[in-house]
This record gives sequence, C-alpha cells and structure tokens, in this order.
Amino acid sequence: MSTFRSRKLATHLLSAAALSVLVAPTVRAQVDAATTQPANPSRTGAATTDDVQKLEAFTVTGSRIKRVDAETVSPVTVIRSNDLAMQGFPSVADAIRSLPFNSGQALTPTDSGNSFTPGVSAFNLRGLGNNNTLVLINGRRAVPYAAPGFNGLQTVFDLNSIPEAAIESVSILKDGGSALYGSDAVAGVIDFKLRHDYNGVFTSFQVGDYFDTGGLQKKVQFVAGAGNSKTTIFVAGSWSQQDSVYSRDLAFSKNADKSPVLDKADAYYYTPDNAADLQKYLDVGLTNPKDDGIFDLRSSRGNPGRVVVDGTTYTYDSPTTTPTQAAAVEGTNLYNFQQDQNLFPSIRQYSFYTSLRHNITDNLYLFSELSYTRVDTISDAAPTPVDLASEHGLTTDSVMTIPSYNIYNPFGVDISSGSVRLNEVGNRINDVSAETPRILAGIGGTIPDSEWMQGWTWEAAGLYMRNSVANANHGSVTDYGMQEALNGLTRKGDGSLTWDSNTPLSDRVYFNWFGPNDPMMAKFLRIDNPTSASLEYQQFDASATGTFLDLPGGRAGLAIGAEHRMEKLEVIQTDLNQVGNIVGGAQGTSAYGDRRVSSVYAEAALPVFKWLEFQVAGRYEKYSDEGFNAKVRPKYGVKIKPLPWLVLRASYTESFKAPDLAYLYTGATTTFTDQNYIDPVTGDSEQIEIRSAGNPDLQPEITKTFYTGFVVEPQKGFLSGFSASLDFFRYQQSGLLGQLSDFYGYSEFLTRAAKGDPLFAPRVIRDPASNRITYINDDYSNISSAENRGYDAELSYRLNTSNLGTFRFALSGTYLDKYAIDGDDVAGHELNAHWNANFLTSWEYHDWEATTFISYRGARHGDAFIFGLGGDVSDLYVHYTIKPQYTVNMSVARRLPWDSKVVVGVDNIFDSKPPLDPLQTQGSTPGVNLLEPAFWYVRLEKHF
Repeated sequence: MSTFRSRKLATHLLSAAALSVLVAPTVRAQVDAATTQPANPSRTGAATTDDVQKLEAFTVTGSRIKRVDAETVSPVTVIRSNDLAMQGFPSVADAIRSLPFNSGQALTPTDSGNSFTPGVSAFNLRGLGNNNTLVLINGRRAVPYAAPGFNGLQTVFDLNSIPEAAIESVSILKDGGSALYGSDAVAGVIDFKLRHDYNGVFTSFQVGDYFDTGGLQKKVQFVAGAGNSKTTIFVAGSWSQQDSVYSRDLAFSKNADKSPVLDKADAYYYTPDNAADLQKYLDVGLTNPKDDGIFDLRSSRGNPGRVVVDGTTYTYDSPTTTPTQAAAVEGTNLYNFQQDQNLFPSIRQYSFYTSLRHNITDNLYLFSELSYTRVDTISDAAPTPVDLASEHGLTTDSVMTIPSYNIYNPFGVDISSGSVRLNEVGNRINDVSAETPRILAGIGGTIPDSEWMQGWTWEAAGLYMRNSVANANHGSVTDYGMQEALNGLTRKGDGSLTWDSNTPLSDRVYFNWFGPNDPMMAKFLRIDNPTSASLEYQQFDASATGTFLDLPGGRAGLAIGAEHRMEKLEVIQTDLNQVGNIVGGAQGTSAYGDRRVSSVYAEAALPVFKWLEFQVAGRYEKYSDEGFNAKVRPKYGVKIKPLPWLVLRASYTESFKAPDLAYLYTGATTTFTDQNYIDPVTGDSEQIEIRSAGNPDLQPEITKTFYTGFVVEPQKGFLSGFSASLDFFRYQQSGLLGQLSDFYGYSEFLTRAAKGDPLFAPRVIRDPASNRITYINDDYSNISSAENRGYDAELSYRLNTSNLGTFRFALSGTYLDKYAIDGDDVAGHELNAHWNANFLTSWEYHDWEATTFISYRGARHGDAFIFGLGGDVSDLYVHYTIKPQYTVNMSVARRLPWDSKVVVGVDNIFDSKPPLDPLQTQGSTPGVNLLEPAFWYVRLEKHF
C-alpha cells in the first residue's frame, strides 16, 4: 500500500472514531490526589472521579504537608499515564514539551549531531532555561545528565532517563519551588510519580513509523506487582528503539540554503526604514535579504577547499587532481552539510524499576526503590571541517600549513590560511551511552497522636544516584595527523600510509586540498576520540509532617525536614582534546568538581478560617562553595475560598540557583556557530569558532516569583464537571549567568568589535596574516537581569451520559506578555511565542476510547543584525516572520477479550510542516517547533 493511501486510510479511520474538540493535556490535581488506588495498567493508568474510593491524607507536589483538600496555594498540573499514552507522542519527553508553559528552546534529539548532549530530551519551563527546573522522582531529587549541554557548561536533566513503564503520573509545579525543594527549582518542579502498589501483570507492545521518511520505532513494556497486608513489591521494565531520520529526507531540512523556500510574500525585509540610511547600504551592493545570501546557511568549509594567498581567496570549480595556479578561481565552495547529518538520531533505551515496602509493625515500615536506565544514541554529523589558521601543526606552538613542496600546492609558497571539508574521511559519529542507576532505601512510620500532635508521619532515607555518559566519537581527525598528511605520508608494503619524516619528499603521498585523495588517506586520518562524564549524587534526608494546632478553619499542618547532599562531577577529555589537537574544534580540558549542600526546611499550612488558609515555608541551604551566602529562602502563599465553587490564590517565592558545577570547574570548551556570520572587517561569511571556560568566581542567580489567580469549579447542576482557572505569573531575576552573545548575537558582537567597542574588541581574535577571525572568546559571568510575566488559563469539562459515554474536553494556554532581558523584551521573538496552547477531547463508551490532541505553537518574529556602516548611519537588520504551527494527534482504543486492548494512532495526522525559520539550518526551530512528520503507531496491551 502506498504512503499516500496508508495515511489517507489512517486519517479516515481516526476521524470517524475520534471526536475533535478542544482539550488540554492536564488533569486536575484534585483527581490525581484523591485517587487512593493505583490506576489499572490494563487501561494504562486512566483515573477518573469515579475511581475515588476514600479520601485520605496525601501529599501534593507544591506542598510537603499531607492534606485532604487537593487545591493548594500553588498551581499544579497533573498528567496521568493514560493521557500520556493516548496523546500518542513517541516519548514522555515529547508529551511534556507539548505543554503550553514550555517556552523558549528546549534541548531535544533533533539535529544533535554537533551537540554536546546528543540525544538528550530536556524541558524549558517558562523559557527560563533548561537547567532551571528541578526534576523529582517520587518527591526526591533525580540526577541530571552528566555531560554539560549547550556550550559544554550547562547541566540539564535528560527526561529519557526516567523509567517510562513505571510512571503513574507527572505533576508539574509552576510557581517556583526552591523554598520547598531547593536549588534548581527556579521555574518550578516536575515530579514523576512512579507506581508502587499494583497487583497483577501488564504488558504492552508498540510499533510505529514516520510516513515519509522511515524511522521505525519499537517499544515493549511490562509491569508486575504483588502484595499483602505486610509487604508489597512492584517491578516495571521497558525496551524501545527509534531508528534515525536524515535531514536530507525532509523538504524543509534538506538544504542549508533557505533562500529557495522563502515566502514570495513580504515575509522578510531590511531595516533601517529610513530611506537615506537604507540607500547607503544599497550603494555598497546590498539589494534584498534573499539575493544577498543572508539566508544561505551553507558552510564556507567546502570541497574543493579554499586557500588565502596574498590576501586573495582561491579555490576550484570542481575537484581536481592537477591543480594549477592558472585554473584557480577566486571565491569559496559552499557545502550543504544537511545532506550528511541526522535530523533525529537513532535511540535505544532500556529501563528497569522496582520498589518494595514492608510493614514491620502498624507504625513502622521499610521501603526501597531500585532503578536503572540506559540510553544509547547514535548521531551523524557532517565530515570534519579544517581551518588552517585555527589548527596546530606538528606541535601545539605551530600553525597548520600546506607546505610549498606539497605537489597539490600550485602557489609555490607555504599556505597557513584556508579551509576544506574532509569528505573522504566520512561523517563524525557521536556514539553515546548514558547509564543512570538509582538506589533508595529508607524507614518510616507514624507517631502516636497526642493533644497537640495528630496524624504525624515521618521518613528517613539514603539515596545514591549516578549518571554516566560515554561518547566513542568516531571519525575525528588530529591536528598533527592532518599536518603529516599535508607534509606527505609514506606508503607501507601493505598499501597503508604512515608518517615518516625521513622519507624523501619525492616519494611521499600528499593530501590534496583541492580534490580526490588516496583511499588509504581516510584510514590514516580517521580516529576514535572517546570522552566520558559522570555526575554522582549521594543524599540523606529526614522529614516529618502532621498537624499541631487547632485553628478556626481546622487543624494547622506542619512539615519539617533536613537534607544533606554530596555532588561530584567528572568530565574526562582525552589528551588530544586538552591540548586542542582535534581538527574542527572539540577542544576542552577535563573538569572535576564537587560540592556539599546541607539544608533544613519547614512549611506551615494555617487554616485561619474555613475560607482562608496561609502557607508559610522556608529553606535554609548551606553550600560548600566559597562565597555563597547561606540564607533562608521563603515562600508565602494564601488561599481564599469565599464560595464552595471559587478559590482565590496567590504566592510569593524567592529562589536561589547555584551555578552548575560545570560552570565553575570546566577549564575550556570550543564550539562552532551553527550558521555563517558576515565578518564586517573582511566581508566573508563564516562559521565561527567560539571558546569559553568555567569561572570559579561565579555567584548564584536570584529569582523572585509572584503568582496569583483563581479556580472556578461548580459543585452542582450540569456544570458540576466544569472547571476553569486563570493565573498571573511574574519572575524577577538578577545575577543571571550569561554570555555577551546571549544578548547581542554574534553579528552585532562582530560589528561592535570592529568599531573598537572595548567590551567586544578584545574578545574577537584574528589571524595576523589574513585578518580572518580565528575565534571568539565568550565566557560566562553574572551579567544580566530579567523579568518574565504572563498568564496561564485552563478550561475543562467532564460530561457523563447514560447513552453516549463519557466526554472530557479541555483547553489550556499560556500567554507570555513580557520577557525582558536587561530591558530588551524578547517575548514574541525567535524563541518565545506570545501564545502557546493545547486542545484535547477524549471519549469513553463501553469498550471504546478515542482521543484528539491539538497543539498550537504561536507565531514569532526573527531579527538578525547584518551589517553596520558606522558613523550616524543606522545599523542594518533583517526581519522575518515565523508562522504559527498546529499539529493534531489522534488515537482510537478498543478493549478486547482476554483483558486486552489495542490502540491505533497517528501523531501529526495532517503532516503539518514546521514553520520556516530561515536562519535555522534545519529550516525550523528545534526545541520550539515540532519538526517530526506524521507518525503512525499500533499498540497492543494485555493484563494478566
């Protein structure tokens, strides 16, 4: 059956069975908390208000106090495992990133070939940063990914490390949680609640694939549990494999030159609008962004290579084995690297989780958890680029040179400026394995009631967790190996090549910068350059919660606790990395760092009246890092319930974000920009090498969070299943860690440096011979402040009918009103849409279920600094529009005999193409927009 007919058939089947209405992927926290029995895994964790059997005290994310009323001061979104399953996303990480309050750019596996963290799936709550949300597992801290992300300095959490089969629900606290949970909870908290008290066996098998490109996915999960009044044990495991997809397989990503696919409408334009200033740019040869190559993002490191001789750049129109000076042409061969690299890597994941609880007496119990996750990722990146001026020669104090005696050097002089793409060496391959073991053991119990203390429980536990990352790094090339090839190699008896400085020049085999090379040349140059990293946490905690005082509104609740955590980071680079002897970057020193954090916290819930409750919390943390001031970070909240169906709430939180260990202790890292930038000095369009290093003098970031809103939830009549909420949020941040490029962009960075601006000029390092940029020094410092504010809205309605089944509709959206960084408002710009929203409907009737999930990512505007003439002439910018994106996931489920169920679904069923971002090499913005084409899947579930 053809791809077109397959998609058409799937579309008709799902459209006929599923009802398409508005719904959000959120479920009220009250439903989650009030359900005392675990969801039946044969229904993949579905929970409804009909499942409620008994109201007991429970803990809700956002409060450590056990309570019966689930509506707390803090806004919490809860996603049940059945919602995750029926939304159909290939992974839990994709489902979480679809939430409307995920803003900015999140790290994803998309186009991760040159990433420091290939295959990682992160989350960017409020757009405050991938490292500003704390991830918990059953209320306790989870270990982040060991290899620092972005430029090799930021520690992020990999959602792939969660044992997916064991997930019962995901709770997301949206107003900051440092006062309760500690550093990293600046934007909020994601708490993965894993099952622990299930009886029976459950299995599921899923297969799926992309319609247009391939990318087969296979997934197997199992769940088993047993127990009695004394002991319960739970076990879950999963295996999944996702094949890779190449950028060349999709129309929007196959070409790094975005000019041919630009809208013919006026979607992009130059400013200044001042006609006189614009005319001055036109006078120097600029016409319009498309014709000027502004959106041509192909690499200047092409093949045949280029060289700079006496200030002029030369290359050849096509590869040649007989380069001559007469045949050389001025210019550069641009390289479309999108033809050679992955859009999505191949990912294989194994996970295992088990929990045990044993009641020693009615008032004392033991508990433990053990989990292990391994994620193997293989990402292809384009072949190595070589820049002579940026690389070492045979020694680290020399510069790579094409010697005059190289038979493929027709210019008769030593050449130390030029570039080439090593196509003959093949792709660079990130072959990464990440392992995450986690062991928890503890004891808990209850305290007999007294006149003052009632309902008290306590726990104490020890926790060990570690994330280890190993990258085989296939396809690297050494500086000295490249220089030896340029100087000429010696042919051995078996035909292979080796370096021997004693071989006469006339007998050597030379590397050809401008054309084909001996097949043995690639074998000589290509090496593996393995690196590794590990991040280890050891934690000890003790806590207690209960009530302590009678107030007019009820018993006052109290939670107290203490934690001690030890962190240890190791990032191991090879000797080649540490001395910068890897061609094309990859320079970086090993990093070692550790810290100890001791903290105590307390939280009180004070029901002054039946309709009025105050929350007061505080956490005192002491870091072993020098210069970090120990201080209590408070949280104050109030909940007002003037009517049975109306809740008003507000909170104020102070958060403290310690710099990640990599920020403090990394010696040096080297990256390259993912696109070309015009050098205002030479006029060349280049990818630029960026160097940065850790800074032990960095200070913590401080955030103040304000949150206020209301919840409407009618209790009677036809609106009894309806709820609505509206919240306002504002984050005020100071001392933010940042690079100058975060706020100015490299185009403006280069222009200000060229003008002699003392803030920028010393950071741009140039080759003295050619005046080309060698690298930019762009270190982190506490340089900025920010304000982030907006609104969250949710509507949901549950309708139970006797003849048509149960319907659930919901809508959730986030409006980002302002995101000002040092006064510059970026809301609505390249990474932060003003509007994001989700819509969902679900239907259950007898043995049938259907779900339609709609995701909306709002429009944005791109602005890029292009050129500056200086003087009184306005700088030149290019502006463009990134259109909104709608995607629709649909699924249908049917319960079958023998306690089984089949689920059929299609993600992005209408194959919505991502909106064009002409300054992204992928064609759209990974981590903001969905780049995946339509994906079908079939899942069979069986309960024993």
